[in-house]
Amino acid sequence: MTIMHNSTLKRFVFRHYARSALIPLLTIELLLLVAYFGINYYTNKQTEKTLRNEVVLIMPAIVNKEADLINKDFELITRQTRYFAEAHRALFDNPDVYRVNGEVPKFAIAPSKGLYQLNRKDWSSLFFTHGDTLTQAQKEKAYITAALDPLYKQMVVGTPNVVASYLNTPDNMNRLYPFIPKVYEQYPADLNMEDYNFYYMADRKHNPGGGPVWTGVYLDPAGHGWMLSCVAPVVNHKQLSGVVGLDVTVQDIVSDVLKQDLPWGATAFLTDKNGMILAMSPQTEGILGLKELKKHVYTSTVSKEQMKPEEFNILKNHNAGIANTFQMIYKSKQQVHMMDQVFVVSGQIPSTGWRLFVLVEQAKVLNSVNKIAYLSHMIGLIMIGIMVSFYLFFLLFLWKRAISMSAEIATPVAILSAAASELGSEEHRKAIPLCGVAEIDALTENFNIMSLQLDKRTQALVESEVLVKVQEKDTEIAFSRGMFESASGYLHNVGNSITRLGSVLFDLNELVKSTEQYPAIFEKIANGSDHELFNRFRSVLLEKSTPKLKECVLEIQRIKENIQQTIRHQQQTVKDARESMIPVTFDLAELVRDVVSKTIPQDESFCVHQQIPEKLKILYHRNQMQNGIINIVKNAVEACQHSVLKEISISLEKTGEGIRLTVADNGSGIALEDRSRVMSAGFTTKPNGNGLGLHSFAIFLSANNGDLSLESDGPGQGAKVSMEVINV
Repeated sequence: MTIMHNSTLKRFVFRHYARSALIPLLTIELLLLVAYFGINYYTNKQTEKTLRNEVVLIMPAIVNKEADLINKDFELITRQTRYFAEAHRALFDNPDVYRVNGEVPKFAIAPSKGLYQLNRKDWSSLFFTHGDTLTQAQKEKAYITAALDPLYKQMVVGTPNVVASYLNTPDNMNRLYPFIPKVYEQYPADLNMEDYNFYYMADRKHNPGGGPVWTGVYLDPAGHGWMLSCVAPVVNHKQLSGVVGLDVTVQDIVSDVLKQDLPWGATAFLTDKNGMILAMSPQTEGILGLKELKKHVYTSTVSKEQMKPEEFNILKNHNAGIANTFQMIYKSKQQVHMMDQVFVVSGQIPSTGWRLFVLVEQAKVLNSVNKIAYLSHMIGLIMIGIMVSFYLFFLLFLWKRAISMSAEIATPVAILSAAASELGSEEHRKAIPLCGVAEIDALTENFNIMSLQLDKRTQALVESEVLVKVQEKDTEIAFSRGMFESASGYLHNVGNSITRLGSVLFDLNELVKSTEQYPAIFEKIANGSDHELFNRFRSVLLEKSTPKLKECVLEIQRIKENIQQTIRHQQQTVKDARESMIPVTFDLAELVRDVVSKTIPQDESFCVHQQIPEKLKILYHRNQMQNGIINIVKNAVEACQHSVLKEISISLEKTGEGIRLTVADNGSGIALEDRSRVMSAGFTTKPNGNGLGLHSFAIFLSANNGDLSLESDGPGQGAKVSMEVINV
């Protein structure tokens, strides 16, 4: 007896272990990991897309709102400036009407020879160049303008963001609130107002409209640092008597911009209509590579106009990419643009033409998504590490287990193999020794019993095969029984036709019996004895017998056609039952249009309404679908034959679960008592119908995820047939 070698059995056991346990588990784990990383990647990308869309949708509204708020503040300052100018015009028109309230203004000559005001420190200060050479009219002007001190103060106290109000005249007088004690130290001795934008921006050359205008950012000679002003001319007798202004410091604008609580850590900055940066936050400074000029240390008086450097013009930024981007933004009507992974959202302030920009760094928008993606990625890597460790351990365990099992199973299996090779001989009846393994010992005992009962088992096998044959025969009988039941409806139809044929034969038999009287009648007619009898016989023959014969012949022909049609229909049904129907992909919309064009008469008597899509691809049984639709449309055409206006409506649409075809007509309709029987086998209301069309189509649809229904309000009210197919 030859015993199988352990190493061969070990490989066999290990291979089957791997196939049945290791490989399926590994495959499932890999699929789960692929699904995990794939879903995470897709989810992250969709979330990123959603967040970007939120920026595009939300930030313009926020920017527009903030720009509107800034615009309202500037509109208020603009209105106040106009009112301030009107008050000075009225003062210059009628100086005698005005009085200075409170302490009388006192003036002195400064070391720089300028005239300045000593008292009324709660009100406005005054500086007038060349105070030692002023005329009496100029001195009176310096005095009477103090009458508007309450208005100067109200312009600053009552108007948000305004830090100073002032009047500048062509002869270089300046009245300014709040009060500056040594105002002459802030102005040069040879001050020329026409050198400063807060004066010349309001003159006729630069401001022909004569209304309030906004300056750019400049260095205030009065010591308030970088600021911008809303200025307006004071015109008296068509002459420029002065320019009034309300000052807003850049620091105040920066504070307003910085205090905005924007989503995603967004930052804002403000530019004028020419691109000069008016205010920006520290975060904006880092993005644009600029350092805001918030404060200025005065080492001397400002003797000439000092504007913000050109490097603060965003359209001329030292970074060509930033400059080109903002040049495009200024020309574009869109509010959202991208610049180096930064969303740039712009809004315009109508009253000044300025622009409010909000910068949203894409990294901050996607920060939460990136954190989740990183966490998901780390979890995935941990899962991979755990899986690799598990399978290394499992593989080692499997290897050792295979060796152990092969050693325990090899010897008894070899003995059983040798014994099995001797089956059929006398040797196979010898007892096989037990090995101590319960399952193999049980197998050995069963093997011995099997050897003794081999003949009995063989006989049982033969009987089992016979039983299988009987079961196959029973199955065929059951199929035949089903076909018989299916054919019962057709036989019922044939039976109805035979009944009609019996009635026709009865009528023919009566006619034949009536001809037995014809010889006697012919003889009388020949003898000419009864003229009235001749007329009566001719009337019976022509008006009753002959039409009746024709009617019987036509009825027999219809019965013949009905029986032939029923037989053909039954043959096709049997063929379809035995042959599998393979669904194909086809254009249902094209099929319906083809059926309509070939089935409905193409003449003016029919009015056809079609709602059919251009294409509607489905996977279904095309021939059965085509035959059923032809039958439905034909029924609608035949129902309209006696209608004055023949209307047929056909609609095809895709529903949430499949497709729906509806065919409606205004024809003869269906009686209430017939509605429940319309789709029954053999039922018909047509003289030459067989009652099989709708019934067969309804059975076919019911077996293939479909449904056929019919509605009618009664005779003469038309009918509507609806076909639905689910999950096409």
